[in-house]
Amino acid sequence: MLAMFAAVLPLLSLHGPMAELEASGTKRFHRGRAVRLVALWIASITLFLGVSAVEVEARVLETMAVALPGWTGLGLLSGRLLGWRQSWGLPALALCILTYWGVPGTDGEYPWWEFTVLSASDHPGGLALSLALCAIGVLAYALTPWRLRALSPRR
Repeated sequence: MLAMFAAVLPLLSLHGPMAELEASGTKRFHRGRAVRLVALWIASITLFLGVSAVEVEARVLETMAVALPGWTGLGLLSGRLLGWRQSWGLPALALCILTYWGVPGTDGEYPWWEFTVLSASDHPGGLALSLALCAIGVLAYALTPWRLRALSPRR
């Protein structure tokens, strides 16, 4: 659960009071904004994993590192759909769903889609799902209105 906050916190920096002007910004502005986002994300997860490494064992640290791209992807998708101020919405909803339905079965195994508790060494499907969520989020981030207009044929 704590990994969700480290992954989503940098996304909140994308909200600005001048949203209309930012939407029509130049390529240089959007490139700078993406670089700032990546730098904040790397700083956030590095700080989170560094502080966590002091207290938790390596297996738990690996599990938290696997979950970070998934939380980020959900946050990017939520920010694109609901606005950057609400980029925590889909991750919070996913957390509720994972907490309720993501319990181990009678055999003690977690479901394949519970990417927040599956280690990459034992369950590579959890890592694949986390990376797929991140890719979907990055795609949603990249499909801005100005980029969609540039992709559409001129009328």
